[in-house]
Amino acid sequence: MEFRRATQQDLPALIELESQVFSSDVIAPRQMKRFLQSQHSMVFIAQHEQQTAGYALLLFHQGTQLSRLYSIAVNPNFRGQQIAQQLVEICEQSALEQGSTTLRLEVRNDNIAAKNLYLKLGYKPLKVLIHYYDDLADGIRMQKRLTASLPKTLLPMPLYIQTTPFTCGAACLLMAFSTLNKAFEPSRKEELQLWREATTIFMAAGHGGCSGHGLALAAKKRGFEVELWTRSDSTPFIDSVRDNNKKEVIEIVHHDFCQQADELGIHHIIAPPNNQQIEHWIEQGKCVLLLISTYRFNGYKEPHWVVLSGMNEQFFFVHDPHTDAKKDVSSSASIPVSKASLAQIIGFGKQKHTACVVVG
Repeated sequence: MEFRRATQQDLPALIELESQVFSSDVIAPRQMKRFLQSQHSMVFIAQHEQQTAGYALLLFHQGTQLSRLYSIAVNPNFRGQQIAQQLVEICEQSALEQGSTTLRLEVRNDNIAAKNLYLKLGYKPLKVLIHYYDDLADGIRMQKRLTASLPKTLLPMPLYIQTTPFTCGAACLLMAFSTLNKAFEPSRKEELQLWREATTIFMAAGHGGCSGHGLALAAKKRGFEVELWTRSDSTPFIDSVRDNNKKEVIEIVHHDFCQQADELGIHHIIAPPNNQQIEHWIEQGKCVLLLISTYRFNGYKEPHWVVLSGMNEQFFFVHDPHTDAKKDVSSSASIPVSKASLAQIIGFGKQKHTACVVVG
C-alpha cells in the first residue's frame, strides 16, 4: 500500500470514492478541486496498484495552532487493513510539520467503529453536535494534542497545574522555581500568594491576570535573576476593560510595578525576543515564561501564561498550567509549538502586547 499526497490527477478517483462511501454530506467535485489546490489544506491518498483505497482531507485554521481532519474515507474493498488509522497518523504528522499542535475532527455519533478508532488513537470528545449532518444525525467533535519527536534539550521541569482559572502566571512561576531550586516545594498557598503579588487587579471579567512586570517582580523578590522583555511599555490589558475607573486602577498598579522594577534593577528590554535568543536561554537552563493568546490554540481570545520546557530543531516545547480535566494532565506537558509560528502565538489584545519573563 502506497500513501502519498494527492494531486489534481487524482481528482476523478477521489470524486468516485466520495460518492461510493458517502450518501450524504458529500464533498462536491468543485470543492474537492479547491481543496487540492489550496495552501490551507492537504489531501492524502492510500493507493494499491492503480486503485484508490482511501483518502484523508486535512484543513489548517489560519492564525492558530488548530488543524482539522475534515473528511476521511476508505474503499469498502480495502477495509480491515488499518488504512484509516495510517491516514490519520499521516495527517497528524503533517499537521505538526505545518505548526499545528491540535487536531480536531467531527464524527457521526452512530459511527461506532470510527469513534472507537479515534478513542484508540487518543482523541477526546469535546462536544455533542445536535443534528450536525445533512440527515440530521448527531455528531461528536473530538480533539487530540499532537506530540512531536522528543526534545533535544529538555529542562528538568515538573508540571504544575493551576488550581484556579486565573493563576496561570503564578503556576508558571512555580514550575520555574522548582526547576531552578530543587529544594523548592510548590503549593497552592504559594500559587495564590504569587498571583496576589503579580495581578493587575482587573480583566474583562472576573479576577485579574498577572502581568509580565508583576511576575518579574515576584521572582526578583525571591532571589532569582530576572529579565523582562515586552513589545512596548504600554499598560498591559488596559483594553480588556471599558470602565474608566477600572482602567485607572490598572494604570496605577502598572506604574507602581514599573517603579518597583526600576528600584530592584530588573533588566527591561522593550522588544520581543527572537527564536535565537530563546534558544540561548534554554541552553543556559533558564526558564522562559511567555504570554500568549489562547486563540492560537483553541479559538478563544484570552491571555494565558505558559513556560518553555525544551526544544529540538523544529519545535519549542511548553508546559501549559491549564488542563480541561484531571485525567488529561499529561497532555499539558511538553506541548510542541513550531518555531516558525512562535511569533504568531505570543502577543495579546489590540495592543499585541508581548511579555516574556526570563528567570535564572
